[in-house]
Amino acid sequence: MRKEAWTYSLTAGVMGAFGVLMRWLQCQNIFEPETGLAARGHFLSVLMVLTLLGFAAALWRLSGRMSLENAREEPEDALAPPPEKLAGAVLAFGALIAGAGAMLLFFTEGGRLFRLIALLGLLSAAVLAMLPQLPRWGAFGAWLAVTPVLFFALWLVGFYKERSVDPVLWAYAMQILATAACLLAAYRLCGCVFYRLKLRQTLFSCGLATAFGLSALMDPHITAAARLLFAGWSVGCGALCWVLLRNLRDDTEEEEEE
Repeated sequence: MRKEAWTYSLTAGVMGAFGVLMRWLQCQNIFEPETGLAARGHFLSVLMVLTLLGFAAALWRLSGRMSLENAREEPEDALAPPPEKLAGAVLAFGALIAGAGAMLLFFTEGGRLFRLIALLGLLSAAVLAMLPQLPRWGAFGAWLAVTPVLFFALWLVGFYKERSVDPVLWAYAMQILATAACLLAAYRLCGCVFYRLKLRQTLFSCGLATAFGLSALMDPHITAAARLLFAGWSVGCGALCWVLLRNLRDDTEEEEEE
């Protein structure tokens, strides 16, 4: 299963790197220097939309080609830390970046709502690092897994409330999509801990969060805090894809169970 784990995780990462390039080219060419407005119907904007749709279609198709019939039923087994220490190190690195972004958000954004969002983001970064251990913590671990869902939901509301008066849709649309993708990934990962594992949907949402989160890093008006949060969660979701696929039962285990 190690080959499938590498294939899916690296594919999501490569998509994110290509999305970074596409978003950078779009931001360099679609905005008019005199007005700051985006050119209507620019071919790069159309190409960007097609690229994002292609990411979603390719990840969904690829997730269906994994050996998901060998999925483990118990959350303790599906999210168990693999013997390789690389995945844990990458997951901890992503959580560290996300935690730094949450702290920066707390000190740079004003208002009670964003202070609350930043505190939830800091706790969510810790949950991201500890996610493979949460199923062993019983109900407490399950409720901790809800924290990232609340964080991204509130961040999505707060961000849209702040930018809703901006007439330039492409200035913030990618960040909205990336936050929604991370919210979906957090929801599906939370479902794993609550014994509602749907492996294909979870792999798809985590891969989408990785690709969309990296693509949003090139937004023209993205803050340093948001850039760190998207980068950290993109790395973390990619590592969790590897963990979920690495924990699939192999053929030897299937024969022993039979």
